[in-house]
Amino acid sequence: MDVFGKAQGRIILASFSSQINRIQLVINSTAKSGRKIAFVGRSMLANVELAIKLGYLKIPAGLVVRVQDIVNLADNQVVVMCTGSQGEENSALTRMGSGDHQNIKIKAGDTVVFSSSIIPGNDRSITNSIDALMREGAKVYHNVFRDLDGIGILHVGGHALQDEVKEMIAM
Repeated sequence: MDVFGKAQGRIILASFSSQINRIQLVINSTAKSGRKIAFVGRSMLANVELAIKLGYLKIPAGLVVRVQDIVNLADNQVVVMCTGSQGEENSALTRMGSGDHQNIKIKAGDTVVFSSSIIPGNDRSITNSIDALMREGAKVYHNVFRDLDGIGILHVGGHALQDEVKEMIAM
């Protein structure tokens, strides 16, 4: 909600498509802020669709729009949830940053959130992705910048804590 409160234009959030709890948090923040959400990326669309069918995601009616329809909304009404938090070469976010995405071009005023920590070995691709996004005028939020921009925790762990792992082993 810190990011949603500060963003003036579109909000673009990158996450692992399998991180259903994180996606639900973004859906909840989108609803609270009065914005609409579009899901982008093949795996994001597939996982969101499956999670809805299985009842793992709760989405208020009318909240989701097709990515092709966000051009009909004011920038301050748009949230895009996409893949690419690790700077993957063909991910939606990387293609947005390079100008190769068919529906979304990054522009000044966009807010981009990387909602995961850096997986060792992905440093260079993430840095390149952030650089490309900033060159297009986006404000980028990532955990590594947290102390600089005063935004709360952006990464919600998807892994069990040590005590939870011990409990699973014991069971």
